[in-house]
Amino acid sequence: MIYKVLIAGLGQIGMGYDLEHKQDDLVLTHARAFSAHPGFRLVGGVDSLQQRCELFEKHYGCYSSTDLSAALAQTRPDVVVIASPTQEHAAVLRTVLEQSKPKLVLCEKPLSYDITEARSMVADSKACGCLLYVNYMRRSEPGALEVKRRIVAGLIKAPVKGVTWYSKGLFNNGSHFFNLLEFWLGGMKDYKVIEPGRLWDGIDPEPDVQVTFDQGTVIFLAAREECFSHHEIDLVAQNGRLRYEQGGGNIIWQAAVADPTVNGYTVLSSSGEEILSEGLRSQWHVANQVAACLAGQHAEVCSGAEALQTLESLTAIRASL
Repeated sequence: MIYKVLIAGLGQIGMGYDLEHKQDDLVLTHARAFSAHPGFRLVGGVDSLQQRCELFEKHYGCYSSTDLSAALAQTRPDVVVIASPTQEHAAVLRTVLEQSKPKLVLCEKPLSYDITEARSMVADSKACGCLLYVNYMRRSEPGALEVKRRIVAGLIKAPVKGVTWYSKGLFNNGSHFFNLLEFWLGGMKDYKVIEPGRLWDGIDPEPDVQVTFDQGTVIFLAAREECFSHHEIDLVAQNGRLRYEQGGGNIIWQAAVADPTVNGYTVLSSSGEEILSEGLRSQWHVANQVAACLAGQHAEVCSGAEALQTLESLTAIRASL
């Protein structure tokens, strides 16, 4: 079955990031991912800016509108992608659920800045029989899935200690890595704020905070987005070190080995093993996992309930600042 997809929000993640790139191996937006995937047919896009709608029509050759209600009536989508600003997520979802009957909604992260609103989004979707997923896309990427497999199999031995660098806010960008670490290491058990930090864009806190997960402790440190983006996880396990660099574009495992020069010492392998990452096709992998979900198969895409757990943890941290 081919599922019809409507995208609500044609900004960077909706359409913009890869708009000017022609490479087939670069899939960074919902528009390119769902237009390229054989399990879907991109039927429309919605944005408040007419200029974006015109760009969408030009590049993807399908319907667009500045009116969500009109677009829902015109396209009758099976899947709706909510890629509008975070403050609008709840209102867009409410309109979708009231005026349409999609099988699945894929919402951008975070669900909301308000935890009560996010809880209602999850509950309302469930009440309407609509599957709700959240675009923490790194969880669908093969390299991250391989790391998860190795942790479960004991090939990366917990408990771990680590450091995560994030920039552009704990909720906006930091939540990507918090959610990924929950996926790898289990839920948050405790936290300790080291430094409250500032507010990004006057809304999103940037604390330095130590977080204890089920299988290890990781310190989150805030970098300054205005200087450069910096997203990295460095985990030290009992049998080696995992480096998740450049936002996941480079994943290196350094196993613990016998020191080749000093008898009786154990050191990290100097060469390391590269774990294949397909970060430049991240959104295609999300679309692929959504297709698996709709087919009733096992899928590694973040559910609304899992995203809500992430948001509950981040909200607790924010409340203590």
